[in-house]
Amino acid sequence: MTGAAPAGRVALVTGAGRGIGAAIAVRLASGGHRVAVCDVRAEGAERTARTIDPAGRRAIAVVADVSDAASVTGMIADVAGRLGSPDILVNNAGVISAVPFADLAEAEWDRVLGVNLKGQYLCARAVLPAMRRRGWGRIINIASDAGKTGEPYIAHYSASKFGVIGLTQSLALEYAREGITVNAVCPAITDTDMMEQLAAEMEHSVPGPPAAGWRAAFVQEIPLGRPMAPADIAELCAFLAGDGAAAISGQAINVSGAHEMH
Repeated sequence: MTGAAPAGRVALVTGAGRGIGAAIAVRLASGGHRVAVCDVRAEGAERTARTIDPAGRRAIAVVADVSDAASVTGMIADVAGRLGSPDILVNNAGVISAVPFADLAEAEWDRVLGVNLKGQYLCARAVLPAMRRRGWGRIINIASDAGKTGEPYIAHYSASKFGVIGLTQSLALEYAREGITVNAVCPAITDTDMMEQLAAEMEHSVPGPPAAGWRAAFVQEIPLGRPMAPADIAELCAFLAGDGAAAISGQAINVSGAHEMH
């Protein structure tokens, strides 16, 4: 049985202290949603929340480590107490590093999979009971085009994003008749601090860097001729969060400027 979310839906966006997550939080707020801005760093979460609403009525900052079950439980309780149980979850929190596979330490594998994949599992698990009671919910998982085609030197990151797409498809099938949609958004390289970090790490850890540098090499692969902007991803998330996307579920949708068209 499906229902309708209450007026003034509550959106929870993880990893929203900067970059793609901040853009998604701001865009959802502009659509009338109340937004819980989650980040592992208080400063970033508070900055984004203030950008949305300095008075703190339509946006709150929440600090949590999505890879830790107790932290996620506390985050959901905090959001529910201050704004209400989330109607919309955007699983955006993510980390990346560039390292040849032969040098990839187990601890780094665990860190990246812990945030990028386990974190999405924990957050989805935490919000689903209330969504099921309401008969309405939107879960939007930020994956990557590297979750559809593997890339060298980011095996751990790519594996985590393949996992996100599999998780998305499974949840979509399981909850399709309960008014809950689950979709993945797959950006290509995006103009954020994470892109700059990846380019810098590739310069130091990968032999034979391109003459123009890795940042230029990333952009050269995009037929559109530019990296994605955080706002590009935010627009798709805003659509998927709405009633107009009720029949769209289980999809892994590229935002890639014609890069990796599958």
